[in-house]
Amino acid sequence: MKMHFGFLIILLIIFLPIKVYGYSESLSIIFSGEETGNLEPCGCYEGQIGGISRRYTLIDLLRKKKNVILPVSLGDLPKSSGRQEEIKMEVFCRALGEMDYVLHNLGEKDIEIGPQLINYLSHTNKTIFLSSNVQIDDSFPVKINQYVLKECPVSGHSLKIAFLGILSKSLLNNSASDYVNVNDPALALKPLVKQLQEKANLIVLLSHAPLEESIKVAKLFPEIGLIITGHNIEDPGDSITYVNNTPIVSPGIKGKYIGIAKYSINNAVVERKSVEVIPLDSKYKDSLEMISLLKEYQQMLADEDLLSKIPQVPLSNDLSYVGSTTCGMCHKIVYEHWRKTTHGTSYSTLVNKGYQYDPECIKCHTTGYGYVSGFLNYENNSSLINVGCESCHGAGSRHIKDVTESYDVTDEGNCAVCHESEHSPKFQYSEYWKKIEHPEEILKKMPKTIE
Repeated sequence: MKMHFGFLIILLIIFLPIKVYGYSESLSIIFSGEETGNLEPCGCYEGQIGGISRRYTLIDLLRKKKNVILPVSLGDLPKSSGRQEEIKMEVFCRALGEMDYVLHNLGEKDIEIGPQLINYLSHTNKTIFLSSNVQIDDSFPVKINQYVLKECPVSGHSLKIAFLGILSKSLLNNSASDYVNVNDPALALKPLVKQLQEKANLIVLLSHAPLEESIKVAKLFPEIGLIITGHNIEDPGDSITYVNNTPIVSPGIKGKYIGIAKYSINNAVVERKSVEVIPLDSKYKDSLEMISLLKEYQQMLADEDLLSKIPQVPLSNDLSYVGSTTCGMCHKIVYEHWRKTTHGTSYSTLVNKGYQYDPECIKCHTTGYGYVSGFLNYENNSSLINVGCESCHGAGSRHIKDVTESYDVTDEGNCAVCHESEHSPKFQYSEYWKKIEHPEEILKKMPKTIE
């Protein structure tokens, strides 16, 4: 009898902590936002951070730790309107779906891309669209949730996390006012917070608004346990703010960072452990799943021939581009030197990566793209591939017709068109100029005009 009683005591010691005292398990809320069209680093220089491929890898690593992972998106997947941005938004939404995002809070860039696409994606996308204070008018009802209540079974308990989302009225362009109604965020949140306070173990707000507005909301609603905010915060790690005990944190811009709020769970009690923002650097390898999706994106650009559909701006004085080969007829030494520079091989760098059909990339790797007579596609304008003579000196048709006609001299301003802070942050004119500076040449006496 005593033996049986002792065995029962051992069993109680083993199993009681699980049922009575509970088992501590962790929950991570992963957040991103304000990608503004940046699916991946452009690759123009080493050390770039960000991209959906690295993000997928990080989320996958966290998920493999067997913790509860809830990824959410703050808003602004595209940068502007236009067909390429529409394609990007579709690709982004597919990426969010493959990463099992719980929701996407609508930002002003998402809305300004147009009600038709938002409507289509709201019904076909795996990820839920969220907004507590935005209504979109369309011929067919747009599917937008005022809140999302996510139920997570943890240690025998049903843990409920409530997500609310707002958009600042100050951010939306007037052009969208015809089909969008943005209510005052505080008025929209008040009844929802009251309702969810009784249902949820934790309330999270995605506040697509400037930090100052999010701070005001935090003061009005102390019931909210986490506020994910923007807007245009470039260094999110240094901008984490607390109002009482509520952290207000941004994922940064252009998809360069990912935010993680970690919680421990004990008997359905949620306790915040940490809030951090992590740069998506090279330690996170590109995922095969997202590499495949990005290749599909480039193929979509090629299939729709977006290169040829860009509006072309007329050149002044009836000028036109003639191509670097034509320049080389007289400037042989300079031409041969140019061919061996990175300018002279810039188009091949796109071909090697499969980006030669991407309008965003092609403009800085060809001559005259976006102008009448400039590069449009390889089939029709192979003489205008690469950063040629006319990229720096201007269209050369007048100089070709009359070689005595003065020709534009380049300066640092021309370089800055492509060598700007986002794509060429280490650009130093004096140092870069040494790499392309023309060798001296002696020109033969040429006829005044060339037919």
